[in-house]
Amino acid sequence: MRITWLEMKKALLSPVIMILLLLMLAFNMFSIISSSHHKEELKVVNEIVAAYGPTFDDEVLKTMESDIQKQVKHFDVGDTATFLESMTYEQYEQASVSVQKQIDEISSKFTYLQVAKGLQGSYEAINLSEEKGSFFQTYSLPSWLEGKMAAEFDGWESRFDEIIATNEYKQWFFLSDYRMHSELFRSLMKTLAVEGILLVVLLTAFIMNYEFEHRTQLVIYPTKKGRKLLLNKGLASILSSFIVLAILFGGTLGTYFIVYDYSAVWHVSVSSGFNWEYRLPYITWWDLSVGQYFGLVLGILIAILIIVIMLTITISVFVKNSYYTWIIGVFFLMAMFIVPSYFSNGVILWLASFNISLLLMNPHQYFNGGSTFMMTQYHEVWTLFIWFAIASFGVCSAIRYFNRKDVV
Repeated sequence: MRITWLEMKKALLSPVIMILLLLMLAFNMFSIISSSHHKEELKVVNEIVAAYGPTFDDEVLKTMESDIQKQVKHFDVGDTATFLESMTYEQYEQASVSVQKQIDEISSKFTYLQVAKGLQGSYEAINLSEEKGSFFQTYSLPSWLEGKMAAEFDGWESRFDEIIATNEYKQWFFLSDYRMHSELFRSLMKTLAVEGILLVVLLTAFIMNYEFEHRTQLVIYPTKKGRKLLLNKGLASILSSFIVLAILFGGTLGTYFIVYDYSAVWHVSVSSGFNWEYRLPYITWWDLSVGQYFGLVLGILIAILIIVIMLTITISVFVKNSYYTWIIGVFFLMAMFIVPSYFSNGVILWLASFNISLLLMNPHQYFNGGSTFMMTQYHEVWTLFIWFAIASFGVCSAIRYFNRKDVV
């Protein structure tokens, strides 16, 4: 274990890695704080959940409408809609700060109320059969793959019917206009994933190639422990990466959740109708709360980073140069993300969808049904399993090669 710790120190005390880590952390924190102008508006969700519970039905909406109307009566006007429509910018600016806060609260709650009232009609208007037909018109598939995708679409439609039948979509969440799901998972978590890749590839390459770059390989590797040192280096790479990632992820996510209060929505379903950001709402394969989804996304990203460490170890054994290893590793992952877009054959696209780069860049779509190959059930599990097997084979092959090859 002492040898492993000494290998870890090489990376953890490296100025390049430490400066890069601090720059990434500073950039993330600055980006979060500089774009937090709407954080006060989001707090109305906490008030709504505290007053009416995490879910809503017709009775809850009637009670909420009545409570908003009581607030409006203090202004000696008609109903809420009339009050808000008649409120001009000049009137708002002339009001006191306390009155402005009351107006803002009424406006926000009324907006949530109106959206909640319209969700049932919006969901009933969705026709997933059209998505299915459009998919099969786009891709020419062999009969076996067409049958598989048809079964996936049938399962997706059944899951959508379940969401409607159980009123799973009738749960309070941040208004879709703010796109907080994308803010957290599409922007922030993807940024952390990319930064994590850059760090762990560089860190792993640095540890694995240290002797070759400092011309000490002829002294270290011919010793009794020499060839087995590769195992210590691999373990040191993983443990060092965990320390660096804990600082990066912890500092960034800690800042995010300090700025944005998620306390009232952790138990809300990701399939909430308020989380409808694009053409279709999020229709997850299972009823996942925001907290569960966050934990699973974090777990998948860490699993991908471990696979990337294993692939970097494989490349390092053959390349024996930190910077060349970093370039090859990063370009390999970039190619995996870009190249599939140039194919049109359905079978190739299906095979290419089991791709850790695509998984890495789309954490907002995990466990979500849809009209792409990547949005099938258990896609994330199969992708991780396939690439863990590939990475394990690569590491074993690299170790076998290293044990037989001259160390010059």
